[in-house]
Amino acid sequence: MLPCLPVAGRVYTADALHTQVDFVALVRAWLGDVVLTVKANQPTLYDDLATYFADPEASYKQASTTDYQRGRMEIRSIKVSTALNDYLSLTWPHIAQVAQLTRTVTVRRTHKTTQEVVYLITTLSPILASPSRLLTLVRGHWCIENSLHYVRDVTFGEDRSRLRTGNAPQVMAALRNLAITLLHRGGDFQIAAARRHFSYHPDEAFALLLPRQVA
Repeated sequence: MLPCLPVAGRVYTADALHTQVDFVALVRAWLGDVVLTVKANQPTLYDDLATYFADPEASYKQASTTDYQRGRMEIRSIKVSTALNDYLSLTWPHIAQVAQLTRTVTVRRTHKTTQEVVYLITTLSPILASPSRLLTLVRGHWCIENSLHYVRDVTFGEDRSRLRTGNAPQVMAALRNLAITLLHRGGDFQIAAARRHFSYHPDEAFALLLPRQVA
C-alpha cells in the first residue's frame, strides 16, 4: 500500500516495499515519522535485526496483546530496542528504534498454531512510541492492508484474474486500488453494492472519475 503524501506530524506505517532510505528521509523532511517492515528487500538490515534479537543478551523493552476473534486466539508480542541506533546511523540516519514483532495465531477448533516473526524500524523515539504504541500502529496498518486485499480478492476477483504476464497484474492492481479510493472518497464503503449500482449507471461512474469543475 502506498502511503499518502507526507504531512507534518503524521506517522506512516508501510510494508517492506517502502523500507528505503530515501523514503524515510522524505517523510522526515516533512516532519513526519515512519514505522516500516524489514524483509528480504533489505537483506543486510534484516540480518542485523535478526542477529541482534536472537542474542540472549539483547537489551529491549516489550509488550504484548491477546485477541480472540472468529474462533482464533492471536497473541502479538513486540521487543523494542535503541541499542542499534549508533550502528545503523551511517546507513539509516533517522532510525530511533528497532523491533521484533511475533504474531502467534491459534485456531481454537483445531488447536493449530502458526507463528510469524517480522522486524521493524521506526523514526519514533521511545518517548513518542512505547512498545504498546508500536503494537497499535502496526496493527492499524495490517487491518487496512487486510481490508484492502479482501476487497480486491473477493469483490474484484483479483485472485481469479488470468493476467499473469508483463506489467498487466500491477496495472490492474493499481486500477482496482483507484476504483476503491474513488468509491471511498464518494462516501461508498459497501464496495460490492456500489459496484452493482455504477454498473447500471455508467454516467455516474464517469462523473465519479471526472467530476465537473465548478465555474
